[in-house]
Amino acid sequence: MSIEVSDEIRRNFHLFWDNFPTAVILAYKDRTIIEVNRTAEERGYPVGIRCISMGEAKHHAGCKLHIALRDKTAVRDVAYYDFLGQVADSYWIPLAGAEDFYVHFATDITDYAAERLFPGTCTSDCSSCSGA
Repeated sequence: MSIEVSDEIRRNFHLFWDNFPTAVILAYKDRTIIEVNRTAEERGYPVGIRCISMGEAKHHAGCKLHIALRDKTAVRDVAYYDFLGQVADSYWIPLAGAEDFYVHFATDITDYAAERLFPGTCTSDCSSCSGA
């Protein structure tokens, strides 16, 4: 299957995301990576593969793409990821008017995260702790 994406969408992705300090991908609804920003390119993110084939399957357990595509709105998730050793503030954002495509990125907010987000530090009802 060939995924058609306009040159305008590709240009706009780079216009808005190339200077962002975190890796950002533009992907199709089947999770095929269409474009990556400069940071992702420098880190070796491949284009043309499905993002879920990067790393181990368990690394994608918290993926919220299905919700973003279903609701046609941005979805945010803040959680601790043990394989990264960090708290990530993650987003899945469908493109307005082209909802089969989305932007995905996660920023490391470990230095700013509440203690309850870290494993073993929750002192209350842990059912409310994200990622722990």
